[in-house]
Amino acid sequence: MSDHDYLQKLTEAGASIRQWAEQAACRFVLAESCTSGLCAATIGSQPGISEFFCGSHVTYRNDSKRRWLDVQADDLQKHGPVSESVATQMAEGALLATPEAQISVSITGHLGPQSPDGMDGVIFIGVAVRQSDELLTVAARFELPEAIRSERQQLAAMKALSCLGRVLQLQIAVQQVCQSTRPYYVIGNPQILALLPGSFNPVHQGHQQMVRFGREHLSGEVHYELSVENVDKPDLTQDDCISRLLSICLDGSIVLSRAPTFLSKARLLGKVCFLVGADTIGRIAETRYYADENGRDKALQELQELEVCFLVFGRTMDDSFLTSSCNQGSFTELADLPLPATLAAICQGVDSEEFREDVSSRDLR
Repeated sequence: MSDHDYLQKLTEAGASIRQWAEQAACRFVLAESCTSGLCAATIGSQPGISEFFCGSHVTYRNDSKRRWLDVQADDLQKHGPVSESVATQMAEGALLATPEAQISVSITGHLGPQSPDGMDGVIFIGVAVRQSDELLTVAARFELPEAIRSERQQLAAMKALSCLGRVLQLQIAVQQVCQSTRPYYVIGNPQILALLPGSFNPVHQGHQQMVRFGREHLSGEVHYELSVENVDKPDLTQDDCISRLLSICLDGSIVLSRAPTFLSKARLLGKVCFLVGADTIGRIAETRYYADENGRDKALQELQELEVCFLVFGRTMDDSFLTSSCNQGSFTELADLPLPATLAAICQGVDSEEFREDVSSRDLR
């Protein structure tokens, strides 16, 4: 890619951030190491951006990170300046030093040459978000392709700006969906072919591995889907949605909706494949979620007519479909469930030899 192409992409990213910041009515601050102010320069080129962009801490050396952003010297020594811990503290320090900002994004990385072993092209991006009564922080690791240092710096800046853009979109999504001004909002790939619905409280490796498996076997993107409404629990608040989706949105595609049932999801999003556990399929077949058995059968028939399908993963669960290790359960696959024929016809089971992950969000809470 030529310098002109990089400049164009950076300019486009800056314009998008300007637009999303205005929609979200959010101010933000940056903390940059390896990009050395390139993110700030890109954003600062946008007219009127001073309403939302508070500034950037360019902390290239460790002493600057420690003095300006309160990054702990012990962590710099133990984990190194290019680490998840340092990226998180950079973002948190920048936000704490900027009371008018709601969001901060940090970046630190090894762009080469002469990077430490195993760290060439590795960057960490940290995010801090100011919530009602706390700061929420996350960080993510990315690897840049082989390139000369100047190109890697531009790629790193684009990745940091992409993460900032996604966090701003998350703010817009929770505002609009939680306030019912729109039924759903998509972050990432606009084409929705497959969904992993969940509460993501918290998101864990089982969710991530299901998404990877779905991408490989369905040959396309898998979106994480969180519904503000739930048939068994109170509605989620805006803070709930942000805390559950923040780490996912940095690199994954997301749908935030007001669709608590699979039928309402299908009516809203059309022909999709749902990635679910055997516990979820078992609950879909229960009549207690419908007016009666006839109501259940009509709903299942409509799901079939909408051409949705279910990719079903085995789960360790009890007879009540609870997956916590506190309950005496056994590993159950699709073939073990007595399902109505209409539901069974639109389900495909995943063999346990191909995929098995027993972690449960309930156990992690």
